[in-house]
Amino acid sequence: MRKIFNLQTLALAVILAWFLPNVASTYIQPDEIGVRRSLLSGVADRDLAQGRAIALPMLHTIYRLPSVLHYQQYLAESALSLRTRENNVIDVDVTIIYEIVPGEAHRIVEEGFLDNYDEKASSVTQGLLREHLAQLSNQDVQVPAKRKEFAATAVEPLNELLSQYHLRVIDDGVAIRAIRFRAEYEQKLQDKQLYAVQARLDEAKGKESEARTLTDTDEKAIDRDVKLEVELWNAKIEEAKTEFEIAIADINAAALKYDRERRSEADAQCSEAKAEGMLAEAKAEALGKRLEAAALSSPAGRTYSAIEAARNFKLGDIQLNSTDPSFLRDFGSMAAWRQFFLGTK
Repeated sequence: MRKIFNLQTLALAVILAWFLPNVASTYIQPDEIGVRRSLLSGVADRDLAQGRAIALPMLHTIYRLPSVLHYQQYLAESALSLRTRENNVIDVDVTIIYEIVPGEAHRIVEEGFLDNYDEKASSVTQGLLREHLAQLSNQDVQVPAKRKEFAATAVEPLNELLSQYHLRVIDDGVAIRAIRFRAEYEQKLQDKQLYAVQARLDEAKGKESEARTLTDTDEKAIDRDVKLEVELWNAKIEEAKTEFEIAIADINAAALKYDRERRSEADAQCSEAKAEGMLAEAKAEALGKRLEAAALSSPAGRTYSAIEAARNFKLGDIQLNSTDPSFLRDFGSMAAWRQFFLGTK
């Protein structure tokens, strides 16, 4: 019996644990801001962030406001119509990006703007933008940079007005997307722009003609300068060529002179050496003959001469006639026999 009771208790606890959080609390999504109202104390003085918030049935009410960016767009048929400083009517496509001021969502609920704060924002932005953008001139609206700069100046005055509804425009939250003049004035603008473009085109053509003339003049001047430089360099080249030829001729002449001088000196030295050589040879030959004669006149020399005479002596068929007058001349003296045997006088 006790086990059954415990199981029933556990089951009841599980059911209550699942059921009570869903009944006694509300989940705030990441893109929402929660505001709690109590029957006893009214609207709580702080916003509820993402997560579960206590909300007892019949006692609390939870309001969810979007935490994402809000957009007010005035485009095409809903574009803002206004007059410029020159009293020309234009249609302006504008987008306003704003958000709930962080920490002040509960004040929107408390002050009763929960259901109409977007309409309040639209009313404020339209009125201020018509007044603010009317300060633009016809020329300003045609320049994107001017339009962007002017749109940025509208953020601060818009925030001053929207602060009463606890809203604010983000930085660069005013975007002028397009400007349209009325048809008749648009045609005038197009014609004016066409004339301006044509004038610029004519000016560009004039500058092109001037540039072409200057280019032709510069080209002629350049050609003239080039010719002068070519002539100058040709003259320098010829002058240098002449100098080189003269230098080469001088070198050739010096070389020829050197060659001739050296050749003359060499020939003279050669002749002198030959003469000295011939003289030395003659002296040597004479010395040799003297030495030979001296050697032959010595006792040993005479002996040598006798030996050589004996070796060279050969008698053939000799017929001597003592009655011949030349016999005594040829063989009657020692000198004759010496000449006969030795071949000397």
